[in-house]
Amino acid sequence: MHYLSAEGLTKSYGITPLFNNISFHISEGDKIGLIARNGIGKSTLLKILAGNETLDEGKLWISKDVSVALFEQDPVFDEDKSILDNVLYEAHPVIQVIRNYEKALEVEDSTALAEAFQQMDDVDGWSFDSKINQIFAKLNIEQHHQKVSTRSGGQRKRVALARTLIDIGF
Repeated sequence: MHYLSAEGLTKSYGITPLFNNISFHISEGDKIGLIARNGIGKSTLLKILAGNETLDEGKLWISKDVSVALFEQDPVFDEDKSILDNVLYEAHPVIQVIRNYEKALEVEDSTALAEAFQQMDDVDGWSFDSKINQIFAKLNIEQHHQKVSTRSGGQRKRVALARTLIDIGF
């Protein structure tokens, strides 16, 4: 079974082609290396696989059982915000569900509460806090309320990894 299949992937910027007619499959147990000279499109290909960039041509299929996330070489943070705020950004889907649940509780709307309760079940919002704490502990990220700007390069990479893992639902 293929986790990912790519056929005829093509991407250009203007008249400059980055890659043309790339095809490959990734299956369980495969070990993948992406090696090429600078400027040839490695990062762009990874962004396409993660859904952050569009193809010019070709077909890409990713199994519904697979989550693809791109761990950026140089993560971008809001330097004035805390580690926790950078990891749990406002638009995070589980955070939105938790906020909807809290609002339904606050206004005591039984219909909205029933719907929010179901959404919490659907996204496993009940254990979200516990998952975040486990990821932080395994990555040795402490003092979550400090600004991310106070962290060293290695610590910032761990914060970025935590954000990536939380985004894909680990």
